[in-house]
Amino acid sequence: MVIKRVYNNNVALATDESGREVVVIGRGVCFGRRAGDAVDASLVEKVFSLQGQDNVSRLERLLKSISPEYLLIAEEIVAMLRRESSLPIDDGIILALADHISLSIEREKRGVTLANPMLFEIKHLYRKEFALAERAAEIIHERLGIWVSEEEMGFITLHIVNATMSQRPDNLIFSVEMIKGILGIVAQAYGERVDTESLSYERFLRHLQFFAQRVMDSESSQADSTVPALLEREDYPDAFACADRIAAYVEQTHKTHVSSAEKSYLVYHLVNLVGVSD
Repeated sequence: MVIKRVYNNNVALATDESGREVVVIGRGVCFGRRAGDAVDASLVEKVFSLQGQDNVSRLERLLKSISPEYLLIAEEIVAMLRRESSLPIDDGIILALADHISLSIEREKRGVTLANPMLFEIKHLYRKEFALAERAAEIIHERLGIWVSEEEMGFITLHIVNATMSQRPDNLIFSVEMIKGILGIVAQAYGERVDTESLSYERFLRHLQFFAQRVMDSESSQADSTVPALLEREDYPDAFACADRIAAYVEQTHKTHVSSAEKSYLVYHLVNLVGVSD
């Protein structure tokens, strides 16, 4: 490998044997070296070959403001995610996590906890991803000796979710807020009839995640309005009424129309959720 640009004594942009741009990290790997020099392979701890020029450019900007240690921690977390889950993890999460970890560690050092008003919903909606975020917190503690707060774990959960769903980051936040509102409507309609530990509830939550993605993202498509009704209104009036309230809430608060087919699928899940006919 040949050095293309030196960031500091420990980080450089280089070209590998195939001509690809990579970022190399290692203690003293750039000491006394400049562009055009060969990289001492014995000093290299990690090589990052992120796909796409945008990711390389983002990485370059990031390395100007954070310690490479955070990048190594983020890479270790991503390796854990791929090892301990079947989630399709996008490489871009490495950069987002490194940036977030650097900021969260600075907050923890100052004793500042960033409020996460959606923490309850995040833990509730993304249980598997939150468990992975807890493992990420363990890795951060092992490497830095600092525990991040549960609020920060919630933010890490959102990074994990965002890396596995084709959804813009800002839409993900709105989706969580939307689902929170929908669950409030369902709780008001059914009360204790909803078993939040049931498989039907887990399926309903998963349906809401993709429902929210479809109605929030203009590049996604809602269920086709030509889909035949799964259930009849006269047979399940309460479920239809609840679905109508959900649609009205979404249309009022998020200015997005909900198709009749989407309402039909909501009814189907609501009926399964309560376990009995209305």
